[in-house]
Amino acid sequence: MTTPHNLGVHGRTQAELEAVSPEFIRDGLFRAREKTISVLEEIRRMLREGMTENDARLLALTVFKSHGVTKHWHKPYIRFGSGTTLTFNEPLQAEYRLRTGDAYYLDLGPVWADADLGLEYEGDYGDTFAFGRNTEAEKCAETAHAIFREAQAAWRATKLTGEELYRLMEKRARKEGYVFVAGVEGHRVSDFPHHKYTKENLARMPFVPSESIWVLELQLNDPAGRFGAFFEDLL
Repeated sequence: MTTPHNLGVHGRTQAELEAVSPEFIRDGLFRAREKTISVLEEIRRMLREGMTENDARLLALTVFKSHGVTKHWHKPYIRFGSGTTLTFNEPLQAEYRLRTGDAYYLDLGPVWADADLGLEYEGDYGDTFAFGRNTEAEKCAETAHAIFREAQAAWRATKLTGEELYRLMEKRARKEGYVFVAGVEGHRVSDFPHHKYTKENLARMPFVPSESIWVLELQLNDPAGRFGAFFEDLL
């Protein structure tokens, strides 16, 4: 990890905002991430035309339960079609049903128990796809990935702060012709629950974030509101 300094927010230092349990090890978080991505792919294979977003949520909860996960730091969000322009602050679409050609995204937040370490780790991950073919939606999703990679590379190379990371991503999104969605600002992740350390968002951090305990997330929307692309992963 980078060396924390005294910059912080609301009177709290970087060291306080990036605290973890004494038993915490980074590999535990990486294993949680890998398991979450694996389950995401399993859920994707089980999605069927005609499902509602709530059907997909119930499916995700069932699949996670089959892997021993009964706790989530946030419920699964699986959105279809124009619902992909919505964020976690908005309810699922009640009536809309998945159709061939729809964009869709999964935003997952399972809590994985690590019996060896005696801790629970948050596995937060999200990604966007097309159900069938939709070249415009696929391009939007690919752009979200590319902007994420560029931001992460710039953070490593030039020690960007959280605030600078989000300014960079917003500028790149505008250049590519997409709407950069406000309020999708990244957050802490670690041993469960990360809220015991902070609820502050990465986009508001005036310091260079340490590796592997912050989630970098972004959402791009089609200017016409037809679809969006959400992506998040460990920084």
